[in-house]
Amino acid sequence: MTECLACSRSADASAALARRGLRVTPLRTRVLAALHHAGRPLGAYELFDLLKAEGAASAPPAVYRVLDFLAAQGLVHKLQSLSAYTVCAASDHPHHAQFLICRGCGGVAELETPALDRLAREAAGTGFRVEHMSVETHGLCTGCAATGAGA
Repeated sequence: MTECLACSRSADASAALARRGLRVTPLRTRVLAALHHAGRPLGAYELFDLLKAEGAASAPPAVYRVLDFLAAQGLVHKLQSLSAYTVCAASDHPHHAQFLICRGCGGVAELETPALDRLAREAAGTGFRVEHMSVETHGLCTGCAATGAGA
C-alpha cells in the first residue's frame, strides 16, 4: 500500500525534528499532519478545533506553542496577512520566502526568492541581522484567473 504524499511529507518533517535531536511529540506530529493534509493555510483556532475533534489537543495555547516551535524549526511559516500557518515547501535549508496567496481559492504557493536572501546579506553588511523576512503577495492563481473566481 502506498502512502499519500501529505503523509510522506509530514513523516519527513517529523524525521527532520528527530535528526536534530528534538522531541517528536504526538501533538507536533498531528499538527504537521493536519497542515500537510489541509493543502491550504490554517488558522491556529481552526487547527485547534480540528485536533480537538480528533482528541489530539486539549487547549489552544498548546497548539500555539507547537506552531511557534515548528516555525522556529523552519517547518511551517506564519502568514501574517491571513493569521494562518502553512507548511514550508523547502524546510531542508534556511531561506527567506515569498508567498503567492490566491484570493479566489485560498491556495498558497511558496517561492524561494534569491532577491530576499540578497537583501538579508546587504542588511548584514550594515550590521543588521535579519531574523525573519517574507513577502506575501495576494492575487489570483492560474485556475481562479481562468475561471473568473474572485473577480
